[in-house]
Amino acid sequence: MAIQSRESAPERDIVVVGGSAGSLDALREIVARLRADCPIAIFVVVHVLPTGQSRLPLILSRAGRLPARHAHHGDRIERGRVLVAPPDRHLLLEATGVRIDHGPRENSTRPALDPLFRTAAATFGPRVCAAVLSGNLDDGSEGLRLIAGAGGLAIVQDPEEAPHPEMPLNALWRVPSAEVLTAAGIGRRLASLPGTSAATSACAAESPVVPPLLDAHIDAGAAGGVPSGITCPECGGVLWADANVEILQCRVGHRYSVEALWDHKRIAVEQSVWAALRALLEDASLAEHMAARARAHGNTHTAARFERRHREAIRHAAVLRRLMQEHDPTD
Repeated sequence: MAIQSRESAPERDIVVVGGSAGSLDALREIVARLRADCPIAIFVVVHVLPTGQSRLPLILSRAGRLPARHAHHGDRIERGRVLVAPPDRHLLLEATGVRIDHGPRENSTRPALDPLFRTAAATFGPRVCAAVLSGNLDDGSEGLRLIAGAGGLAIVQDPEEAPHPEMPLNALWRVPSAEVLTAAGIGRRLASLPGTSAATSACAAESPVVPPLLDAHIDAGAAGGVPSGITCPECGGVLWADANVEILQCRVGHRYSVEALWDHKRIAVEQSVWAALRALLEDASLAEHMAARARAHGNTHTAARFERRHREAIRHAAVLRRLMQEHDPTD
């Protein structure tokens, strides 16, 4: 069989993988397929709670032959190793090595897939292979698009296999050309990648296609975005939209896809209604107390006024409670 040329078989030694709900089994299946001498550097992001200890590196080390641990700021990019984003920190790739960042949450999560994918595309271009695994909403979709645009290899876990297919489906919508593979298939695909030597794996691509955006938060409007008229759920600042109104970002750097923003705003609306219901019930309780106090002092006119206030607050609270009971969260 003829050996493929460099142009037809690009060297790929940087692998970025991420997921959310339901992605753990897929990650274990992937690392189990990799050889101990696999000539690739692997970086993993999974949505985890910001508190508590993550056991993901231990789980992955036991599942496969490659050593896995949480990434540290300043780590070198080396083949044959799995680095996992620590809780509440973004994992970023730079020409000089690994960067651990406590920057703004993206799509309401930290760590997030998009910052890892975005910086990998900017720094290593066509040398990157990225895979989006099971999860909800669409974190990673924009990053996968950037990697594909930079000449990298885009892979999506088969939505039929994923316990939570939203992330794979959204990634496919953004990158229709992505390869669709089962978790075992992703592992085999990564094992077959032609890699480069460890000495060259830390070198940046000559012409980064996508500029890193995580530090470009001072003036989002100057980057060509337009104010959306929607406020940031995190800090209350104006969100600036890109040309396609797919990604929105505030001046301090919180970033949302439109789907993640809608989900966050939906929750915010529900929280606001519950807060309004609480305020009405507190108002009714206070009005009842004031009416009793006025009656005790023989002030019937004032007592009647507070009694009307009490009845109105109870009636309005009943309307809001009925609205919440009739609300279908799947709509």
